[in-house]
Amino acid sequence: MKKILSLLIAFCIMLAFVPYCVAADSEITINNNYEIVIDSEELRPSAEKFADYIENITGFLPKIVEQTNSEDFFEIKIDNDEIESGYTTVCKNGDVYITGSSLMWAVRGMYAFLNVYGGIEMYTSKLTVYKNKEIKVPSNLNDKYVPYFEYTDTDWLSPKNVEYSLFNGLNSAEYRDIPDNMGGDVDYISSFCHTLGSQFCSRDKYYEEHPEYFARFMGVSTSNQLCLSNPDVLKIVTDEVLALLKEKHKPNEDLQIISLTQDDNVTYCNCSKCRATDHKYGSHAGTMLEFVNAVAREVKAQGYDNVAIDTFAYRYTRTPPKGIVPEDNVIIRLCSIECCFTHAFDDESCKTNVEFMKDLEGWSKICDRIYIWDYCTNYSNFVGLFPDFGVLQRNMQIFYEHNVKGVYEEGNYAMQSESEFGELRSYLISKLLQNPYCDYDGLMKEFNKAYYGDGAEYIDEFLALITENAPENHLGIYELMENTLSLSRKEIKKCDELWENAKSATTGEQNYNVKCSEQSWRWWKMRNHVSEFANPFTYKETRAQLENDIIESGTTRFYEVEAKNAYFNSILQCLYFKAYGIVSLALKIFYSA
Repeated sequence: MKKILSLLIAFCIMLAFVPYCVAADSEITINNNYEIVIDSEELRPSAEKFADYIENITGFLPKIVEQTNSEDFFEIKIDNDEIESGYTTVCKNGDVYITGSSLMWAVRGMYAFLNVYGGIEMYTSKLTVYKNKEIKVPSNLNDKYVPYFEYTDTDWLSPKNVEYSLFNGLNSAEYRDIPDNMGGDVDYISSFCHTLGSQFCSRDKYYEEHPEYFARFMGVSTSNQLCLSNPDVLKIVTDEVLALLKEKHKPNEDLQIISLTQDDNVTYCNCSKCRATDHKYGSHAGTMLEFVNAVAREVKAQGYDNVAIDTFAYRYTRTPPKGIVPEDNVIIRLCSIECCFTHAFDDESCKTNVEFMKDLEGWSKICDRIYIWDYCTNYSNFVGLFPDFGVLQRNMQIFYEHNVKGVYEEGNYAMQSESEFGELRSYLISKLLQNPYCDYDGLMKEFNKAYYGDGAEYIDEFLALITENAPENHLGIYELMENTLSLSRKEIKKCDELWENAKSATTGEQNYNVKCSEQSWRWWKMRNHVSEFANPFTYKETRAQLENDIIESGTTRFYEVEAKNAYFNSILQCLYFKAYGIVSLALKIFYSA
């Protein structure tokens, strides 16, 4: 249930006899004749922040006043009954009306105004650029923004910053805590993922005395997953979910989410009852969905109208079931872990992605609330190049065009400094989450110019070169560096020259940014034994220098697993996906029999 708001944010004329400033080209200029009017103390923190930014642009600090009946002021009313979702920005008779469908969207409307008309761009948490010295607004402005996605998140370095997230449209609570008085965020009040058997019906609490609550995989009892056909398990999970809601539910939030998701392994239950349910629905996703739907119905029956239950379509639950659909308050979070990331998901030449698209299309036909868990880094080489820039925009468009309501782009969550273009990638992802049809190439060039200064032209060329030479067969998220680029000796030399030119063209912070970003290129060369890493007699020292440079810039974790296991982990991942494919084929044959 939405909190009913009556919010007033207004730019108002201070003196009745002073006309608002209208330029010859039908623009108004926000100057010291304007005040910010609020009718609720709830809005004061965001209004104060708004006023501070206006002062940074124009040099004057607008006064914040409460709602009055004085004819000296033009008022702007913000009410969540006026628009269904998002915010509107309207100019009328010299006033600017920022109207949000909720407190969250009223605040987002203010930050969008500062970005679009104030010229404030927050490229990273440490780099904010003020492009304008005044604020001009079209006198006939009448804009409406309806969000493409209700849930937006990515987990690189800058997105963990609250102000960065407000400027760039990220609203998940997982990696930031946006205060309620700044609009709040969308929160998983449970753990974020892999909750069944850990948070709910915990193996630590129940497995020893009740192994029947847990999976039998190929005839062997395991605590890795729950037995979803056991009625006691359903009751325990339902009771624990309701207890959690009793503790953490906020009725005035737009949305709160509880995750009921499988653990991160493939040893799911295939006891006779689970196997029969799998067969009934043609997929273990049906067994999962039957279980989750039952919990969701009870949550709804208890009156938790703003709560959604989230479950995975992940690995063995990725294939949509037949004969069952999610409840209205169920989110299907589809994961792209097996996919290729140098081909767009709708590229029919890529067999792996064709299978993913088939599942996405299947879910979009039966589910009104799909979320995506997507991937944008290499988990065997956190620092290494991951040339996915050529598909980020098209993939985001595909999500929107297939009924997706939320997107989480899992990146390098361990990164503590700029490397592998993490700051650029998170900025682009944030902009795409706000608008998948934005000027992607223009935004990339704009970021690079602000971040790398005079070195930007060389970085632009490098990015174009690695995007063009991304592998034509497959780029997974546990990829060996040998497989991430196809470069000739001439092209490797060219890349070296581009980085040297970028360093020579920059000084200070921009030079530091160039050197940090170059670490990913140096890592690729190190793993491929080329350029300065080609000499076997100096390789050890050159590698040690690279690793020291990376650590000095703030990053100490090079892999999702320990560095010594990275190569072995890559091999295991390859073997896993091959084995998983064989098992999936066998199950399809079994279910079709």
